[in-house]
Amino acid sequence: MAASGPRDDPGEVRRRKLRARGILMSALGYAAALGVVVLAGRLWGSPVPPSTLVELGTATAAAVGSLYLMAITGATRWVKGWDPHFVYLPMLVTVGLLALYMRAAPETRWILVHGWVANLALVAGFAAFWPLVGLSALWLATYLWVAKNSPGFYLRQELVVVFAVAFASVMCSLASERFRRQREEVKKLARQLEDANRQLAELALRDPLTDAHNRRFLEEFLQHEVSRAERTGWPLVVAMVDLDDFKLYNDTQGHLAGDQVLRRVAQAMRSCVRRSDLVARYGGEEFTVVLVETQPEDGARVLERIRSCVASLPMPGAEVLPRGAVTVSVGAACYPQDGSTAHELLRRADDALYRAKSKGKNRVEFARPLAAGDSPGPPSRQARPAPS
Repeated sequence: MAASGPRDDPGEVRRRKLRARGILMSALGYAAALGVVVLAGRLWGSPVPPSTLVELGTATAAAVGSLYLMAITGATRWVKGWDPHFVYLPMLVTVGLLALYMRAAPETRWILVHGWVANLALVAGFAAFWPLVGLSALWLATYLWVAKNSPGFYLRQELVVVFAVAFASVMCSLASERFRRQREEVKKLARQLEDANRQLAELALRDPLTDAHNRRFLEEFLQHEVSRAERTGWPLVVAMVDLDDFKLYNDTQGHLAGDQVLRRVAQAMRSCVRRSDLVARYGGEEFTVVLVETQPEDGARVLERIRSCVASLPMPGAEVLPRGAVTVSVGAACYPQDGSTAHELLRRADDALYRAKSKGKNRVEFARPLAAGDSPGPPSRQARPAPS
């Protein structure tokens, strides 16, 4: 069994299967060539000895089996530097096997030599021009060597065959090079399209003003993290963060200044959390922070750091605010003690945020323990005053 790892991604597995399938197709070609050897020997009255046929069959099975195992297990990586699509090594094997067939039955060489063109057709689009030309030259040199050591050798007759096959090989090599370049161009365009789609998907999940993730992404992320916390037993902290007296700042400084505040606050919040955590814009001047795999006491320190960091941001015109600076109020809830679903956690965090507002703002409050028999209930904003 192949070792697991990065090479075992679905794309690589599919490529392995395609290469192995190509090797099996070549096995049919070798079987046909052996059939020609047997049939020609009988027709021309010089049958190949059974022992020789067994040797040819064994050599063919060993060569094809080795190539198949290399393809299906991914062992082709050791030739990837000079044979990225695993076609040149199988073609070298073809040169050797056809040379063996021709040596065993020299009268079949005029038939088998044309099988090289069929071999070139099978690798069209996966092989470059010059390697194919070089392999074709090697094959034709092998053919001439076998022909010279065979009875009835006549140079002019053999050269006619060689020139005909050489011309066909060059044409096939040119076609393969053209198809290969087209394949590469298509793959390049496909990668560009995939990157563009990924960027569009990312934009669809981000708030265009603050570049924080949007509410749609928050809901999917929180649902996933709650399910993961349920499986692993890790705690989770969910916090609602609301800018204090933001309407007053907007009214006195203008909406452009207010937008700048939202951007800087979102950036400051992201700088206070880990890459695995989430800062999302919930709506208006309200954000949600999700701290994954975080104990309540650690979450309290992170949220206090967010509150302090925002309060220390230098903002033009912040002197009009009651505290002389842009501040936030934070309400937090913890999984599992404050709720077992995403909706419950958001509602409990929302209630804690209302309590932080009512206690004077610019503070962090955690959800209070539920009384016996109480239920967190569905999310509701009716208990909250309008954001300010």
